[in-house]
Amino acid sequence: MTMFSEQGNYLLGAGIQLSTGEDTYIPNERRPQRPPVAMQAALDFVLEGHPSAKMRSLSSVYNCMGMVFASRRTTIQPEHLGMILNGDKYRRLTNDSEIKQGDILVYRDDNDKVCHLGIVWNVTTSLREESVQVCVLSQWGADGEYFHLADDVSPALGSPAEYWTDRT
Repeated sequence: MTMFSEQGNYLLGAGIQLSTGEDTYIPNERRPQRPPVAMQAALDFVLEGHPSAKMRSLSSVYNCMGMVFASRRTTIQPEHLGMILNGDKYRRLTNDSEIKQGDILVYRDDNDKVCHLGIVWNVTTSLREESVQVCVLSQWGADGEYFHLADDVSPALGSPAEYWTDRT
């Protein structure tokens, strides 16, 4: 249920109306914005330890799932990822050569639990080295949104595990 203030604004903590393409409700919750000093400290920490990271924004209202599936408006818990991918008819990519801008990169921990996800921003293929370098846009918890190389994330966010697309 969406809750509104007397002025018609969403109340923090309340979810927004959000569903998959199959009309399955996606549980979500809006978080309060962290103070500017906390966001600056997060930015300094991220940039110090992750050379490929470039800040896009310093909002903390949404998480990585909310960035990808809710247009940066809310927080969605990673446990709902399977339901969303299924309900929106995503398919898992089986070959690196299929990865395109706009696809989703899922990160998992050592126990195969979903920890993080991002949107593929750019794919560079090296024919000489037969390798693919992927640049991702993702929200790092409540610490801001960053462009970064796929494998340049905090260990707390897991490791790149699989790519998904909604392309047919």
